[in-house]
Amino acid sequence: MPLNPVDLTRVRTYPLAQRHNLVCLADLVDLETPPPSFDSPELEEVAARVVAARQAGRPVLWMMGAHVIKSGLSRLVVDLMRRGIITHVAGNGAVSIHDFELAMIGETSEDVATSLEDGSFGMAEETGALMHQAIQQGARDGLGYGAAVGRFIVEHPSRFPFRDVSVLASGYRLGVPATIHVTIGADIIHQHPAADFGAIGAASGRDFRIFAATVSQLEGGVFLNFGSAVTGPEVFLKALTVARNLGHTVADITTATFDLVAIGDTHSPAPSGEAVYYYRPRKNIVNRPTSLGGRGSHTTGDPRATVPNLYRRVVPAGAHAAQPLAEPADAPIREPLTGGAGAILEALVVRRPSLAATMPDVARAFRELVRCFGSGNTLYLCGNGGSVADALHISGELLKSYAHRRPLADHVSRRLASQPDGELLAANLESGLRATVLGINPTLTSAVANDMPDRDVNLAQELLAKARPGDVLLGISTSGNARNVAYAAQTARALGITVIALTGRRGGRLAELADISICAPVRRTDRVQELHILLYHALCEMLEVELFG
Repeated sequence: MPLNPVDLTRVRTYPLAQRHNLVCLADLVDLETPPPSFDSPELEEVAARVVAARQAGRPVLWMMGAHVIKSGLSRLVVDLMRRGIITHVAGNGAVSIHDFELAMIGETSEDVATSLEDGSFGMAEETGALMHQAIQQGARDGLGYGAAVGRFIVEHPSRFPFRDVSVLASGYRLGVPATIHVTIGADIIHQHPAADFGAIGAASGRDFRIFAATVSQLEGGVFLNFGSAVTGPEVFLKALTVARNLGHTVADITTATFDLVAIGDTHSPAPSGEAVYYYRPRKNIVNRPTSLGGRGSHTTGDPRATVPNLYRRVVPAGAHAAQPLAEPADAPIREPLTGGAGAILEALVVRRPSLAATMPDVARAFRELVRCFGSGNTLYLCGNGGSVADALHISGELLKSYAHRRPLADHVSRRLASQPDGELLAANLESGLRATVLGINPTLTSAVANDMPDRDVNLAQELLAKARPGDVLLGISTSGNARNVAYAAQTARALGITVIALTGRRGGRLAELADISICAPVRRTDRVQELHILLYHALCEMLEVELFG
């Protein structure tokens, strides 16, 4: 029989302070520390090619696994970014977690032996809660995973006293692309109750596109892979395929993989008939990408030896003084909306110029709703009086077509056709978006009023029972001070659910609780509601154009 998915919202978490960590700031390699003895002709040639590439203005793309961070090499990577030698840094999900924890508490890498038996492994509350907050906020603003986490570290200095050793924060400050390529289920934060896989997928998917853009410009440049045996090789090979498929010339390149193990080139059976292990880094980095030209190399050695030795060959002794990082931008990076959605917003401002100031927040709400619906999640809406009527109005526009016919997916049409009235159903039904209005079930509302000390928790109770990470709450209140809507917003925050507020000029308490606040620039209730209709009609049309073409 089919299994019900595990409800991660019931997972217990533990304070990070209770965890025993294996790596601390004292373990980080200093820029002045002489590298351990390590001699390799391959390393010498790779270092020379890195220098030549940067002198020619060509990119150097640095991919790594988490072992590089846990081996205490963050300062070297950050310094190479500062100097403009590394032009793009990439890693798997574990890289982001260890980088984040080092910036936050100066320690990372918990002792598995002390936590696996009781099911507490990876259940640190602060790591998961704050990283998911960063990722969700970044996804709303159109950022990739790496930039989202880096920005969060930079913009919360009191939480991250050791941010100077963070690779992702340095990337955000310096404007160096820092991308994270996630495997769902592989990282400890995917166990956390606040895990929003829609946001994780959207942010990491954007990072793949950014990564592929760098690879498309790699002609004459260098790709380095340190310690990533699966993610790095696979992501690089796929990005290279995309670049060449789109017509980019990426042939004269240098690729190099650095790993702890040395394994042969082939995955064919050995003469004895014994199977030989398929060594992905050599195949996907050294051999295949350079089959059209260029140079690939493989160097065996511990990152604690290979990385410092490469660093010293690129940055001569005595030239290690680091320059201070650039100050972060005053405003978060947001891409302007383009295409049909952007045109709809522009047309709205032409019709009603007073709404121009709300456009950045409308765009943020739009991006977040695209993520929500695109990942199969639900939008919950609530309000009182005219605002609950607006909530019902919005849900009606989302559950069926708004301005354009929404064709059914072929597989849905085929399934409907198998029913006795299939032709009628297929001809009339159309695709919709998951939208639910809270507070319209009189049985629940009366039960809450009768059974609970504060009847205004009715919306919060319904949301608590129904919502899951990745959903969105849209609270509507012309004053922003509706108590039941505020309670629902607080419940959503506790569940890790994004809160969008649609209010009037003052914003009220609801705007303070919301992740995104769209404040109509008037005060009188009826005038606020008039502008709300214009705003949510624009959002409905934007979503229809974006999600249904």
